[in-house]
Amino acid sequence: MEVLEGLTGGTTDTIYDLFFTKKRVIAAIVLHHSDLSDIYMNLNPLTIMFIGGALAAQKAKTRSIKLIDTRRKAFRNRTPDEILTMHRANIEINYDNIVSVTIKKGLLSTTLEFNVQNYPEKKIKFSI
Repeated sequence: MEVLEGLTGGTTDTIYDLFFTKKRVIAAIVLHHSDLSDIYMNLNPLTIMFIGGALAAQKAKTRSIKLIDTRRKAFRNRTPDEILTMHRANIEINYDNIVSVTIKKGLLSTTLEFNVQNYPEKKIKFSI
């Protein structure tokens, strides 16, 4: 099983690792935007006024690094099915359902796009 790490998808603060197996691609969450929501929800307005969001941003960065490391370690020695069930937002893309794959080079990023059939969304995009 080959892995492509650190792709963003959906929102810029959602990070996936893509696992390429013999039959499918598994997009496994290593950082989800909901993982950090409590940091921003519990901010004191006075703290924001005097210190700004720097304290929350630093806290989010520290937690992100730890979560990504923890989740990648948890992927080790797991089967593709186990990886798929580790997070509710993980995605399975069967090769049989892929119509085409496109890589687009943009001004600020590169996009990997799977055009799929038999899936709720016809295109699944990740920024590399």
